[in-house]
Amino acid sequence: METSTPAVLSKKERRKILIGKLVHLSIIMAVATVLGVFALKIILSHYKLDHKPMDLGGDMKGMRLHSRSGTYMKLSNLHFRLTDEIHMEVKELIGEAIPKGKTPIVNFDDVNSFRIDILSGEAFVKTEIMEYIFNNMVFNYDGSPLKNMQMQFFDDEEDGKKVKKLRLTGDMKLVVWLSFEMVGKMYLDREKTLMVIEAERIKSLGNPYTKALLDTVGLNMEKLLPVPSGRGITMQGNKIIVEPFKIFPPPQIGGFISDMRIHNDGLQLFFSSKKKIAFPPLPVRDVKNYLYLYQGDVKFGKLTMVDARLQMVDLSQKNDFDFYLKKYQIPLAAGYSKIMPDGSVVAHIPDYRDVTRK
Repeated sequence: METSTPAVLSKKERRKILIGKLVHLSIIMAVATVLGVFALKIILSHYKLDHKPMDLGGDMKGMRLHSRSGTYMKLSNLHFRLTDEIHMEVKELIGEAIPKGKTPIVNFDDVNSFRIDILSGEAFVKTEIMEYIFNNMVFNYDGSPLKNMQMQFFDDEEDGKKVKKLRLTGDMKLVVWLSFEMVGKMYLDREKTLMVIEAERIKSLGNPYTKALLDTVGLNMEKLLPVPSGRGITMQGNKIIVEPFKIFPPPQIGGFISDMRIHNDGLQLFFSSKKKIAFPPLPVRDVKNYLYLYQGDVKFGKLTMVDARLQMVDLSQKNDFDFYLKKYQIPLAAGYSKIMPDGSVVAHIPDYRDVTRK
């Protein structure tokens, strides 16, 4: 009986078989990869439909993180405090708070981080507030030629007509400190939005040599009262030029003063602009004392509002709304808030004077 011996494959044939197996394996892997990628896409597509990016803790490109840079403001019947000593009485003002830096959010916890452009409305600044600003902010530097200044508006006759005049009294340094009195007119340079105090007469109060010293310099306020630049006051001859927006503390305020009326107890300022804001109906309409923020992104403490709709309402409507921008947290903590059906927030806040009264 004969036994068969298996044929020995040649090297060429073995290589051919190996290449065939590799090609077959590559095809299987390619098909598996395509099917795997296709399946993964289906899974991810389904997952995106049911989950928000925030839930994944990853990419948040799909979320709107801000609306516009700056927020519109509407103030009604406010006792608007800038510092413990400086405030203005606001009947109605419309303005825009604009962040100064690259961040588009208006941070109300940092009054130096944004400015307020007043678009329209009116406000009243009392005489004693202006006195404080002049004494403690404008002329409070080393070498200042003025101190203890007091202001008084009064009725005077000029060409048979009654006109409002300004009387400034205080101490002026002319070699030595001397009491003085200056009487003049105060008016508005509308084109440049400047207040002008024009001295008409100056006299000494108690020193016989003061008149001679003043005659020597020709009643020139520029020579009598040299003021360094950057303090919101400049002297031009016998005129004191006041840049009203530079003498107030932060936040920085700007706008166009269209008119100024002088009263015995202060200045009434009117603002105007070509820019008009179409505010929606207020969340709470039957109130007269409030502050309303519209659009833009704003930050109050830990709260950040995107596309703001926030109305701060005076808890008591019996008198003006005493609102202190730098210390808003104090009355805010003593009030309460409510979210309206449209997503607006209404914060009912007591007057600052009421929550800090001892």
